[in-house]
Amino acid sequence: MKRTGLIGMAAFAVLLSACGDDNGTNGPATLPRVSNLVVTPNSNNVLSAILTLEPTNVDSARVVYWTGTGAKQHTPFVGDTGTSRMVVLGLRPGTQYNFAIEAANSHTQRTSDTVSFTTDTLPTFLSSSSFTGASPSSGGYVLTSIFDGTSAHVVAFDSAGQLAWYRSFPGAIPTEEVKQQTNGDITAVLTTSHGGEPVPGQAVAIAPDGTILRTYTAPDSSYLDGHEFWELTDSHGAYAGALFLAYTARHFDESSHGGSADSLVTGHQLIRQDASGTKSVVFDAWDHFAITDNVEPVPGQLDFDHPNAVSIAADGNYVVSWRNLDVITNIDASTGALIWTLAGPFATIASDFTITGDPLNGFSAQHSVRSLDNGNLLIFDNGTRHATQASRALEYQLDTGAHTATKVWDFTHAPPIYTSFTGSVQRLANGNTFIGWTFGRPLTATEVTSSGTTVWEGTLSVPTDQIPYRFTKIASLYGYEAP
Repeated sequence: MKRTGLIGMAAFAVLLSACGDDNGTNGPATLPRVSNLVVTPNSNNVLSAILTLEPTNVDSARVVYWTGTGAKQHTPFVGDTGTSRMVVLGLRPGTQYNFAIEAANSHTQRTSDTVSFTTDTLPTFLSSSSFTGASPSSGGYVLTSIFDGTSAHVVAFDSAGQLAWYRSFPGAIPTEEVKQQTNGDITAVLTTSHGGEPVPGQAVAIAPDGTILRTYTAPDSSYLDGHEFWELTDSHGAYAGALFLAYTARHFDESSHGGSADSLVTGHQLIRQDASGTKSVVFDAWDHFAITDNVEPVPGQLDFDHPNAVSIAADGNYVVSWRNLDVITNIDASTGALIWTLAGPFATIASDFTITGDPLNGFSAQHSVRSLDNGNLLIFDNGTRHATQASRALEYQLDTGAHTATKVWDFTHAPPIYTSFTGSVQRLANGNTFIGWTFGRPLTATEVTSSGTTVWEGTLSVPTDQIPYRFTKIASLYGYEAP
């Protein structure tokens, strides 16, 4: 690492003095001022820098930074409570940068002197990871996770395919679901579980600078499932807890089905945790489904239901995808009651809807179900039991009065890609759909318009084989913006 101290602070002080008295007695305005500006490396991420400063008369500030030949870039403005320590993200490795603070108040905006700093190089595994062929640039970042066998890495690639942000977790435990929450935290579930193994796991909430803010675990006598994790906020945007999946085990005689006379089978619970850490069961699969409802068995899989997506609908209720049951349910957030069930054509559980307009008559082994603002369901249909195994993104319009689920949009990659497990789908603010084909080869992310035109596509290139759970798009590394 290389860094320099203050540059020309004496001259800067003289300039401020010439512009007027800080108390406003000898000049037209009270001027914002920055002193003791220092830049240091971020121990969590070499593509980041930490600036510390002493602000005076500053209402808001941002960091402006540039390389010797590059255009100036800047961080978002932050309020006066956050201006003594400022984080810069998305830097390039092994690159010298210049930094200055733009400080503002109600009277004027001032720019500090400049400090310089050279970022360190990336670890070999991360420096060899990218989204190849990412074209054309569409803005934003692709958030996912990769694993090198000894450490898990939560990573964000820019739309040109280069690594822009990461947070590493040593300990040989991979991450499953990662997402940027609406409060700006990035969450990751660290576990070796596929949804049924009796192994410990934890979820962590990560600040943009890589600091661990909170850690979550499953309720006593249960295990944390890694397929979905939400942090909750109240009506004022304050932290209000979390919503996630857990599972418990029961013994069954499965000898008549080719199993052992003492088989350990797991079923899932939807868990809500409040801001104080108290956990409660919202919905328990054991109370609503039978192990014989499993129509999408997985070799060696212990859980019969396998929920893999939870979406918070516009009305606050919970939409849950159950992969091994081929059903999607709507659950009352207050009572835990089943409001409705949408079943695919291979399910044994009755459906409350007739699927119309879909030549495949439904979905199979689905993932990443999302309830859209208009009430439609956006689904990654893995297509495991379709006559031709090809995965697709799929949207249904639900009519709860007529009990119909009408296909209004779908997209199949050309050439077709079959993603037997995992997979993700995300509706963006501009109406495009971001799709992750995250199992097998190629590991591809595709952004398409409503007409099916591809506007961005990249393939994850990592030195070792990977099974990322999802690819999702985020708009900013600094905080949540609708992507």
